[in-house]
Amino acid sequence: MQKLSKRLQAIADLITPGNRVADIGTDHGYLPVYLVQSGVCPSAIAADVREGPLECARKHIAENHLQQYITARLSDGLREFEPGEADSFVLAGMGGLLMIKILEEGADLASGAKELALGPQSDIAAVRRYVREHGMSVDREELVLEYGKFYPALHVVPKKDAPPPDRNRLEWRRRMQERLPEFCGLQRLFDVYGECLIFQRHPTLRLLLDKDEKQTRAVLQKLPEQTADERIRLRRRELAVRLEEIHILQDVTGKEEL
Repeated sequence: MQKLSKRLQAIADLITPGNRVADIGTDHGYLPVYLVQSGVCPSAIAADVREGPLECARKHIAENHLQQYITARLSDGLREFEPGEADSFVLAGMGGLLMIKILEEGADLASGAKELALGPQSDIAAVRRYVREHGMSVDREELVLEYGKFYPALHVVPKKDAPPPDRNRLEWRRRMQERLPEFCGLQRLFDVYGECLIFQRHPTLRLLLDKDEKQTRAVLQKLPEQTADERIRLRRRELAVRLEEIHILQDVTGKEEL
């Protein structure tokens, strides 16, 4: 059985059993091989924009005797795909802005898929915001820490297929908003840290918050407290607000109830 890194395993665990999957930016094809070997997916397409990684994927697929079930395809994002070829699209191991570009260029395919599994490695808030503003919804999320780096894994579905928030979730959002000062935006915090992760008080999110607090405090301490430079004063205010937001989230995620 193919072994996956914690990062890729978190992505694999988001895929709905029985779905046909397309892995965009497949590299060595580890994820499609695992999903087919484990019986999660009946078939897969391993796609990459570069011929070199794709050839490695072909060899790996052949070594596992899965050529009948996994197709290797040269494709720049979703450009070489047709509607209905896959139920699930995976985009992982790439920067968030590139991910958004791929989703934007393949908007019809992305919006028509049953689900997306996204693993952005940067600009994560921008990805969550793009999803939210383009008729999709993050209904599940995971966060793993591997080799000192935090990796989110987002399960995205069309907004029409996402269950509406129940009364407990709505009440939780209201209480969260009450906890925040007027100048703090709840939706912005959800974009930065993930509403699902905050709501479930994810233990790895607590580690991320601790890291962000230390980094923010370190930057703040390097800036002079008394200065005539308006840019520095503005930066200090921004960092102070960020620290207050982090402290509230640390408090919220450390309690059984808000």
